[in-house]
Parts: sequence; C-alpha cells; structure tokens
Amino acid sequence: MLLGGLYLGAVYDFFGASGVGKTQLCLQVSTLTSAPKEQGGLGCAVLYVDPTGSFRPERLKEIAEERSIDAVKVLSQVYLYEPRVVEEQIAVLNRLKKMDKKPALIIIDGVTDLFLNDDNLVTRALLGNHLHSLSLTALKEGVAVLLTNPVRERLGAKETVEAGGNIMAQGAHFRVKLSKKMGGLFSAEAIQPPLRPREVYYKITRAGLVDA
Repeated sequence: MLLGGLYLGAVYDFFGASGVGKTQLCLQVSTLTSAPKEQGGLGCAVLYVDPTGSFRPERLKEIAEERSIDAVKVLSQVYLYEPRVVEEQIAVLNRLKKMDKKPALIIIDGVTDLFLNDDNLVTRALLGNHLHSLSLTALKEGVAVLLTNPVRERLGAKETVEAGGNIMAQGAHFRVKLSKKMGGLFSAEAIQPPLRPREVYYKITRAGLVDA
C-alpha cells in the first residue's frame, strides 16, 4: 500500500479509534528503523515524541525479541521526548540539533492530543503551523515523519472523523485510516492519496502488526 515503506522527506498520518494498533505501529516501525543492518534493520536513530504517555519500552523490547532483533541496540537508538504542553511539542524540532545522531525517523504518537485539549482557533492555527514545520523538516533534513491521530464523533452525526479535520489533510503527504473489523482483524485504508491496493488487512501480534 505504501509503495515499499516510509519514504524519507514525507509525512505519514495514521489515524483511527483507540485499540486499532496506532502505538503498536509506532513501536514496530521504531524497532525496524533502529535495528542493526545485519538483523534486517536500518541501524538509524529514531526521535520518538510521546505527548500521551503511551510509550512502553517493554513492548518495544518484546517486538524486537519476537523478530530476533537485539533489543538492547534498538532501545539505545530510540530517543524519547515527552512534551506535556503545546509549546514543548512545537519545540521538538529544536531537539534534532541536540541529538548525537541525526534520526531517520520522527514519530509523534498522538499529534493533536495536546492541541485539541483546548480546541479553539488559536490552538488550531498552532497545530497547522506545527504540521507545516514538520513537513518542511522532513524535506530539508531528509527524514520520514510518522504521525498518529485519534478520531472523534462528528457533531450531530453518528460517523467519526479524524481529530483536527482538514488541518491534518493539509499537513500530511500520506493518510491511512486504521479500523477494527470482525474476528480480530483490522484494516488499513489509504485515504490520501488513494493508493492501490486501497485497503489491506492486518492482525496485532506479539511481533506487532502483521498481514492477515
């Protein structure tokens, strides 16, 4: 669906309800990016931004071990940053200059969480600027940016929409909706652009997300 993986210079937005594997995906991609090359990884650093407090090093270790990857080396390559207010999250790009190694991947697991706690025009404008800065950084620094985002119920309707609405559509190059299906299956649907195949199915296992 993603034409072979995450491309450097691009911003990816994976959104969906709670329990569809958004954090699991972040931990899995972190593992594969930071794993030694001789173990099938890229051997690159990862900047993992965790505004929601959902990062679990023990789960990252489990994913690595299930894939026969050196968990100690993986953990040493993942740089955790835990912003707790909007201003701290916006300042995350300053941390790139302070890292010993330039990351190949920036992850923000819950990109709108801090912004939409106080949902008004000012914070929405800040979110738009933040996404724009991430996109510019991806292009200029040659890194991939992976964002996750929840969904919310649309006022007056039973359907759900991505938190942040059109701001997210304008801020990401690729958008993928994750959904829960019947029988323990999940689906990933390409929303932007409409890639082929448009939809694929997966399961969540000890090794992370795998094809169903």
